[in-house]
Amino acid sequence: MKFRLLVLALVLVVSANPLVRIGFASGPPSSDPYSSSAMATKNYHGVTLDVLTLEKPVLGEPTELHARQFEKLTGAKVNVTHVAFDKFYQEVLLGLKQDKYDVVFYGSMWIADVLPYLEPIPSKMLNSDQYRDVLPHYKSIASWGKVPYQVPVDGDRHYLQYRKDLLENAEYRAAFKKQTGRELAVPKTWPELQEVARFFHGRKLGDGRVISGIAEVTVSDALLGNQFIKRAAPYAKHPNVKGGFYFDLKTMEPLINTPGFVKALEDFVAAQDLYPPGGKTFSFPQVIQSFGRGDAVFSDSWDDPFIQAMGKGNPLRNKVAAAISPGSRQVWNRKTGKWDNFPAVNYAPYIVYGWTSAVPRATPHKDAAFDFLGFFGNRENHASDLLVGRFGINPFRHSDLNKNFWVQRAGWNDEVAASYIQTLDRMNKSKNRVLDLRIHRGQEYVYLLSVGVYRALTGRESPQSALDNVAERWRQLTRNIGVEKQREAYRHLVHFEDNQ
Repeated sequence: MKFRLLVLALVLVVSANPLVRIGFASGPPSSDPYSSSAMATKNYHGVTLDVLTLEKPVLGEPTELHARQFEKLTGAKVNVTHVAFDKFYQEVLLGLKQDKYDVVFYGSMWIADVLPYLEPIPSKMLNSDQYRDVLPHYKSIASWGKVPYQVPVDGDRHYLQYRKDLLENAEYRAAFKKQTGRELAVPKTWPELQEVARFFHGRKLGDGRVISGIAEVTVSDALLGNQFIKRAAPYAKHPNVKGGFYFDLKTMEPLINTPGFVKALEDFVAAQDLYPPGGKTFSFPQVIQSFGRGDAVFSDSWDDPFIQAMGKGNPLRNKVAAAISPGSRQVWNRKTGKWDNFPAVNYAPYIVYGWTSAVPRATPHKDAAFDFLGFFGNRENHASDLLVGRFGINPFRHSDLNKNFWVQRAGWNDEVAASYIQTLDRMNKSKNRVLDLRIHRGQEYVYLLSVGVYRALTGRESPQSALDNVAERWRQLTRNIGVEKQREAYRHLVHFEDNQ
């Protein structure tokens, strides 16, 4: 009877997720303590897990999917609460303070605020193959100091996504060379990107469609701040200047209105006529849809627009490629107060916060909660989730950088897969990366930045004035939180940036 129940459970989990049927996991399933077969041996009848996650589809949809699978395998009841992004941060904090949830999904940059409520990851998970497979950077994100609290489920970063078919088209290459005297190539700097985008913007393609230059987040929510940080990184992240990118660690004086950031915002303002129709108020889901259906030559963003374009049945499939985000040949040196000219382009990849998860220390169901999170990200589920662009689950493991997975399982051609893997690997190995503002109430700082950026993009203020106002609001917020308290949190981030 027990064997029959096990077989039935496995049939149910595979049926619930068709992508699992063609799994790419390596090694025997029995060696994985979080595999479907391992979960089918658990008896969590009578256990109810209350899970907090984001609204569907990003993060919320895979949470719901794997919750239903976990119920069928283990007998547990899993209640999933979905919250919109603009209320998500508040609900995470409130839920933890009020002991409302047994499992929480949230943005990894919020760790300084949620830390007092979290249970450290148990040794069973730390010693599992799937945790040992996590890339070093994402293990660091999972930890505060030397203690890991956050269970990785996603790995985010920004990178350039472009229409490979257009940049390699002989007709366009000849026209660009005639117009500019230069070869049409993947842009290395932001001015180069905007020049290429301007060349294509408004051009009618062979299929009769009119192409735009670039699709990126422009609406005034917190993600606009992330979009701007990525643009500012190569101008403001000097590889030889330590001690803080967002603040000067010694003084906690904001650096957000220094010349490198101002220059980036001037660039951003100059791009406002390069967007698809409606692109001046694009949310991230709209960016995914726009680039994914071929409205623009470029996007520089999270993985999702690229994965959308590479989806099965999409006419753009294997016509796009990836590259590292543009850099700069001039970098502001805040120590000398001067611009430094670089013989080679200064790249500063932005490892933007990924979704993460944790178990509150107040839950009476720690074993079941960690088993659920282990199951959520097990090899079979993770491999399937990577292939669904709207899920928002992106590579964070060594095995995710296996080109064969993307060629054989995802059906990408070799050249596109190589561009993707090489881009991610280059970012992982960079010694000049920019990370998230992982400090107390960091989300508020980023939102204040978004408001300032939006005011500049819409012409309400000059870039310098807008960022001066952001800097002053950051000073006020830091004083309200406590300068020393904030400095201690920021020290973790600076150590991470300066000692990669």
